[in-house]
Amino acid sequence: MSTLRGALARAKRYVLDPVARSELVTRVRFAREVHQDVTLSQRDRYPLLFGTARDLLADVPAPTILSFGCSAGEEVLSLQDYIPGATIVGAELNRARLRQCRRLPPHPNRIFVESTAATIAAHGPYDAIFCMAVLTRRPHTVEAENWRSIRDFYPFDRFAGTLGFLASHLRAGGLLVVEHTLYRVEDVAGLPLRAVTGPGTYPAKGPRFDPAGDRIEPQPVVSRVFRKVADTG
Repeated sequence: MSTLRGALARAKRYVLDPVARSELVTRVRFAREVHQDVTLSQRDRYPLLFGTARDLLADVPAPTILSFGCSAGEEVLSLQDYIPGATIVGAELNRARLRQCRRLPPHPNRIFVESTAATIAAHGPYDAIFCMAVLTRRPHTVEAENWRSIRDFYPFDRFAGTLGFLASHLRAGGLLVVEHTLYRVEDVAGLPLRAVTGPGTYPAKGPRFDPAGDRIEPQPVVSRVFRKVADTG
């Protein structure tokens, strides 16, 4: 009976909540591409990392920045506050969220695009890529239920493949900034990225898993800011 009630509650939510409905549609339509299928976001969510990137980009007069998985545009607006001279590309798979982005007041230094390989490549290369709470999969559930393995739920190869793609569209010396991942960037072999020591290195928020999908214990210290050290493209 409780299972039936739960199913009815979810069905009601999908009918009444347009955000939940858009997340379900995205989950089905982009099953092979999507990582995190919940689009929660807010303005100025990562002030430490935004400020760190601003300082590291101080010598780049007009950087081009990609917000990968920009949800309803809050991250793009926040980055404009921190780096007002930047051109910022917000890329989003969820089409309902993308429509919200495009309803924001127009600005000459920002553009919102569907998150496909072709559109991301067309607007690059980038001086910085922000990938915040994207390369993950329902982390609150994973943590609350104390999962010991995510091997089948969210395989490492999907995480690694997307990181490789993003790194290929960074300029040499460009920054990759990540947060709330279930795997560690450092565990992806062959990436032309090196961790930037400093404010972005501290204990992981939530569980982390090794490339086999098994939980790492104790909770590791992870890096969140990386610099591209070679242009391999």
